[in-house]
Amino acid sequence: MPNEPRIFHFPQGIPGFETHHDFRFFPEEDAMLAQLISVQEEKIGFILMRPEAYFPEYLKGLDVDEESIKVLNVHADMPVDVWVILTLHRQDMAKTTANLRAPILFNTVDRIGMQVIFNDDRYPSRQPIFTEENQKPRQEGVAG
Repeated sequence: MPNEPRIFHFPQGIPGFETHHDFRFFPEEDAMLAQLISVQEEKIGFILMRPEAYFPEYLKGLDVDEESIKVLNVHADMPVDVWVILTLHRQDMAKTTANLRAPILFNTVDRIGMQVIFNDDRYPSRQPIFTEENQKPRQEGVAG
């Protein structure tokens, strides 16, 4: 059952949905998944995943530009919550991909969000999450 939603303001909207500025954020309890649903139109929504669930090195390499930092209104000691959008393959869930090129960033203090698009080829927009590398068994409590 999801936690209570929090509403985040996206000053620039989300690319492709620039007229939608307010989104309900529903993190799943005890899971690495969340839903992001437009306040203006509930049919517009996204399934989000914490990238460290399948890509533990991802957060170490992120370099967010100054303009995005200003939009998010974050300062040196403020945490930024990072999520990626999943593209679900309805016929074969094993083909689900994560958009590592354009993560969703949240300033959880001021409830501001934005999608940042990296022009770096290290980050694919359709990275399969169910790969052989990601399916290696992990011991409980041990990071990959």
